[in-house]
Amino acid sequence: MSACCALTAALRKPNTLVKALSMVLFVVTVAGCAPRTQPIYQPSAPKETTVQQGVVHGSFNQAMRAAVQSLMGSESLQGAPVTLVQPLQNLTDGYIDTVGVSKQLEQGLAAQGLIRTVSQAQVDVVRQSLGLGEGQVLIDPTTVMQYGRLLGAQYQLGGKVTGQEEKTLSLQLMDLTTGVIEWQDTQRFVSR
Repeated sequence: MSACCALTAALRKPNTLVKALSMVLFVVTVAGCAPRTQPIYQPSAPKETTVQQGVVHGSFNQAMRAAVQSLMGSESLQGAPVTLVQPLQNLTDGYIDTVGVSKQLEQGLAAQGLIRTVSQAQVDVVRQSLGLGEGQVLIDPTTVMQYGRLLGAQYQLGGKVTGQEEKTLSLQLMDLTTGVIEWQDTQRFVSR
């Protein structure tokens, strides 16, 4: 007699059927209660970091120049990678033309042959396809990486300005393939 026929014959007995169903229910319940592990995004430490202790620049422009000088010496920019320059976030209570500064930064790095850029038309198409507003800044690393891959970029350069009286300019260069922060710099300044 085959195993299938033996199982069918055993299940015809009422007591055996109840035992079999109880066993199946138990196995399904236990399997459903097992913990599920989710991969956790853990960015690794930045490869290059510059923080000038004690230096407080007299203006935003001076702080930006110091940060850009540090970036220009970064090994990550060897070979002029395709880089997406995101508008800086202004998290202060004052006005800073972060969009204009970000465009100047992108144009300056491209003019120096340090980066290649993505066309604005391509950026607009991808932003629209992802449902992103014109000035919306991406923060979630997974979304940033997806966005960069859709644009064919290797790196994203972005940052923020924080603080009230003494402000901090932070820039970082993220590898869009791995999510690793390849370079970052922090400069302090006082706006007058």
